[in-house]
Amino acid sequence: MPNREMAVSQRYATHSQVWGAVGMWAWILHRITGIGLVLYLLLHATLMAFSLIKGNEAFNAVLTALMTNPVLHYMELLLVGAIIYHGLNGIRLLLFDIGIGFTRQKEIFWVAMVLGAALWIYVMMVKLS
Repeated sequence: MPNREMAVSQRYATHSQVWGAVGMWAWILHRITGIGLVLYLLLHATLMAFSLIKGNEAFNAVLTALMTNPVLHYMELLLVGAIIYHGLNGIRLLLFDIGIGFTRQKEIFWVAMVLGAALWIYVMMVKLS
């Protein structure tokens, strides 16, 4: 029995170490933003292509509908945030791949997040003003 209890406690300790690590959350957010960006690009390209096929009037009507929708203006801010995060985290991963900063992953992650947050706040202020 003691061996079984020890195995269970070790498994939970490992589980909390993995999910408590900054790297795991960076990985998850990178995948989520990547999937979101791919889905956005597919939707955007499909919508623009079909509206262009229908002619100039249909294309202008679709653009007018999209540009006057206030919900989509806020969703654009989410899109910009996803692009900023995905891009900065991608640069961070590239640095690790070429051997730069591998021992300081946490610090580089937080520097990238502060830089990204500042950039995103600036974009929000410009967009909402």
